[in-house]
Amino acid sequence: MKNNTKKVSNNSFFEVINNLLKKKDSFICSRLPGSKQVNLNSGIVTKLKRSEIQDNGIFVMPFIEKNLGWMLSPSLNYETIIEKKLNSKNNNFLNVKDLVKNEEKENYTRSVKNLIKEIDKGKLSKIVFSKKITLKRPNSNCVSIFKNILDSYNDAFCYFFYTPKEGVWLGASPELLFKKEKNSILTMALAGTKFNISSEWGDKEYSEQKIVQDEIIENLSPLCSSLSLGETETVSAGKIQHLKTSFEGTTQASTIKLINALFPSSAIAGFPRKTALKLISKHELHERSFYSGFIGACKGNGSSFFVNLRCLNVKDDKISLYVGSGITKDSDPDNEWMEILKKSETMLNVIF
Repeated sequence: MKNNTKKVSNNSFFEVINNLLKKKDSFICSRLPGSKQVNLNSGIVTKLKRSEIQDNGIFVMPFIEKNLGWMLSPSLNYETIIEKKLNSKNNNFLNVKDLVKNEEKENYTRSVKNLIKEIDKGKLSKIVFSKKITLKRPNSNCVSIFKNILDSYNDAFCYFFYTPKEGVWLGASPELLFKKEKNSILTMALAGTKFNISSEWGDKEYSEQKIVQDEIIENLSPLCSSLSLGETETVSAGKIQHLKTSFEGTTQASTIKLINALFPSSAIAGFPRKTALKLISKHELHERSFYSGFIGACKGNGSSFFVNLRCLNVKDDKISLYVGSGITKDSDPDNEWMEILKKSETMLNVIF
């Protein structure tokens, strides 16, 4: 097939998605933050290691380095421009507390307490502890969920990935891993969470942000001839707010060198990285899979990747949501549990 992009209406675009799902053909749809343009790419998918990322293609990679990810080589490309809301969604209020058992809270807060003890021992300064929430929901309309995501999260990287072996992955991520064009690189430190817009940022959130910011400077500076950081600002991701610091630099480093320097950051793993990864493996009872992995593309002299946050997986008759919370010495286990519940609403609200 020719590799030309076909520009189509919104209805035709989502009809193509439905047809691909029926035929069980692999594809990925995505929309960049702040854009009205949604792209659909379908083609052959191949498994690969993180270290093998170098060719032109679209990549969906897992959190754990030893696990294989996917490269999609597009042969069918569509594009549509979305100017208005796609779904007339019911604004049903869903209390996430009704979907999780009391023992799940007890297990989570117990683990958080143990992780705080590890921090107090001086082994690490931060760790991101995640939770998987699984719902039974047969016959989920994934196209409708994707439309809700596009309607709700204009400032996020929104995507819809399908391959028969993985099922459907959908998400709305606020976090750029990095964007490289020729020798210019952009990245960000994104950490700290609050839900009340009128409340002030606390020491815990500023501490989380500082750890991520310092780590980027330490790991990226050796690869850059120049690196500058902007002011730390508050940004919104739906009803959630984060602290963000943007970085700009000049580099001749390869894509894989940049990935290894920046991923996984302390915003999704912890600091120091190796210690955090060991403790995550020990304390998390689920496989993160593509949650907190990264998604993006390499083309010519450029590459762009986003961290896969605020995501869900639809497989068989189950929907699994993934969310995480940054644990520091100042963490309160009950507050961290509330953060998990609040963050899970991001995806729950697009399902129901």
